[in-house]
Amino acid sequence: MAKTAKAIVITGDIIASSKLSPLKRKKLQDRLNVFIKKTNKAYPDFKAQQFRGDSLQALLTKNKVAALRLALSTYCFLAIEGFKIRQSIGIGDVSFTSDNVITSDGTAFRLSGQHIDEIKRRNELMSITAEDTSFNEEWEVHSASLNFLLERLSSAQADALYFQLQNTRQEDIAKALHISQPSVHQRLQAAGWSVINPMLQRFESIIAL
Repeated sequence: MAKTAKAIVITGDIIASSKLSPLKRKKLQDRLNVFIKKTNKAYPDFKAQQFRGDSLQALLTKNKVAALRLALSTYCFLAIEGFKIRQSIGIGDVSFTSDNVITSDGTAFRLSGQHIDEIKRRNELMSITAEDTSFNEEWEVHSASLNFLLERLSSAQADALYFQLQNTRQEDIAKALHISQPSVHQRLQAAGWSVINPMLQRFESIIAL
């Protein structure tokens, strides 16, 4: 699977966006703009585009190993302000590219798009899918664990987890959040970092093959 994967597509859908007030919607949009800009600066091959107002699609063609970390970072960055996003990660190829991400095509796009609808029906938050059956069997289990953890994530925990996902030292996270280092550790433990970190390492090792 990993040897033939040419791209990873992340399709996101903001949860309950239609219920947001105009002020909250602007705050959400500002938050998304900041995240996309920061991510594009760190990963130049990261291309993201919004569609239907409350949905977005992102493409990674070189830094594919970062896909799960970026999806989790997106969730945390929005959860800090009380927003929730559903995300489907599709791993495959790209058969057609255009200037607009949402009009490109390939198995990565189709898998991502199909599974965002599936997890919406199941009221889940994240899905990771490829064409490889053995990969999917393993990541169904990991996705279930991620869904369990993300559903219970508080905004304070999301704040600490976001920094941790950027490989920030706990001492520096403490300074940024104006809390003690033991408090950072407690938040990360409550967020399930001891479970999330091995998943990240597993994902990155498979995609890097």
